[in-house]
Amino acid sequence: MWMVIGEQGGTPAEAAARAAQFAHMAEVTRQFPGFVRGWWGADGDEPDRSHALVVLDTLEHARALRQTVEENVPGVRLRLMEIGAEVEGSA
Repeated sequence: MWMVIGEQGGTPAEAAARAAQFAHMAEVTRQFPGFVRGWWGADGDEPDRSHALVVLDTLEHARALRQTVEENVPGVRLRLMEIGAEVEGSA
């Protein structure tokens, strides 16, 4: 599996607007081929920045998502990461 790690500025300061933005991003991404799981949220140190972590099933799907986002979202920074290990907490 592969993860697309994203960062972008322009995150709304108001909580409801932020939640709406993240919900929209999640809904669009969820429909992308190979989507497995994703997380979207505001940066804890720079609240005007947001981050996305999106898991896809193959490198090809991860590259395609990266290309689509880069073509449609100005100022976004994306990285691809191969998932080498996974662990969950007991809580």
